[in-house]
Amino acid sequence: MHHLEGRVALVTGGGRGIGRGAALALAGLGASVAVLARSANEVAAVADAISAQGGRALALTADVAAASEVAMAVGAIERALGPVDILINNAAILGPIDSTVTSDPAAWAQTITINVIGAYGCLRTVLPGMLARGWGRIVNISSGAATGSGLRNGSAYSTSKAALDMLTRAVAAEVADSGVTVNALYPGVVDTAMQTELRTTPVERIGAATSERFVGYYQRGELGDADKIGQLIAAMVVSDLQGQIVENTPEQTQPLLALLG
Repeated sequence: MHHLEGRVALVTGGGRGIGRGAALALAGLGASVAVLARSANEVAAVADAISAQGGRALALTADVAAASEVAMAVGAIERALGPVDILINNAAILGPIDSTVTSDPAAWAQTITINVIGAYGCLRTVLPGMLARGWGRIVNISSGAATGSGLRNGSAYSTSKAALDMLTRAVAAEVADSGVTVNALYPGVVDTAMQTELRTTPVERIGAATSERFVGYYQRGELGDADKIGQLIAAMVVSDLQGQIVENTPEQTQPLLALLG
């Protein structure tokens, strides 16, 4: 299947977990993939895996919170692979897990900077070109923590993901009928480094009920496969969805995955 032959994708936070899964899935559909994260060894390994399967890949190290680094990275992608047609905004941190009144203000702000301003900066950098060419796909990786009261003692993370959802809807409305789509995904509980961080956070910081919940997911083998989430992201890219927040439920994901054949 070559649904994305000739397209160029940028996957942030692409060195491991969901980002790695998305990079491999997009490459499997024929896209050239730029894999970006702060860890050089991890992005190099993903790019090598894509190349070993006959795909085109570029490994890049950058901090999405630094606008100058994002601009330099996008320039490097354009020179090596071509203009960016697909953006997967996956880079994120969990941030402080502590009550809001005792949280570190600098760490709280850093979470917003990376998870929201970083996503906005990447989107803002590549969107003009997508609009000019009349085609583009942006998928923001959000979280169910954006809903309800969010993640207990994780107000920074929950707030950042709620903001990302609004950014998704707002930009989707702005670019309606342009050929560019903007959507978000709630991947659910997936076997990633962030899940490890959550279940190893001291109980006194995260709360007994929340700690038991995340430890339970792991002990019962209920954590999702990041590669399968990567396939779902690729299906969202292939689709014509616009302004949707997709939840990882059979009702929402099965029609999307069917698009991959």
